[in-house]
Amino acid sequence: MHMSLVSKSSTLAGVVAAGLLTAACSTSGTGTPAAPPVVRPVQTAESAGVVPDYCPQVSLREGTAILRRGAGDNLQYIASIASTTRSCRVKDGQLYMEIGVAGRLVPGLSAKPGTTQLPIRIAIVDAGKVAYSKLGQVSVSTDPAGGPQSFSYVDRAIRIPVPAGKTLVVFAGFDEGAPAGAKPAAQPRS
Repeated sequence: MHMSLVSKSSTLAGVVAAGLLTAACSTSGTGTPAAPPVVRPVQTAESAGVVPDYCPQVSLREGTAILRRGAGDNLQYIASIASTTRSCRVKDGQLYMEIGVAGRLVPGLSAKPGTTQLPIRIAIVDAGKVAYSKLGQVSVSTDPAGGPQSFSYVDRAIRIPVPAGKTLVVFAGFDEGAPAGAKPAAQPRS
């Protein structure tokens, strides 16, 4: 059977109108109509300010997209970052950013039921200098019977001065800190 676009539109309009009429006729039984709920917008980075012409891409540094815990028969899990996203707003000379990371954790042969904290760092470099850096955590199930688990992390706390040009580089990735046995860098003497 072939329906024209006009026929489909009029059918949809009829269904919507009938629904609205039915909703308008309902009463609460008290004789007085219920007041509509008051909806107040939440002020977030997404609703504040204006969308800028420039919102830098998110990059994964080499070696930070995969996190392994254990090896061989002692493998507890492998976590990997599959995608990143970002949003930008400018308000009062400040760039507000939200950076999101999504991925999967695959339990290994020696995984035990429970959860693990995955360390995710978001860093922003402006013209070679660190403008923002924050280490966050996301909790993920490591139950081997549960199979692979998806995870997501969003850093909504980013607020930096608007750069003069397109000089920002945004990095996201796993960050376990300095490797075991690594010595801290020597501090220059003054």
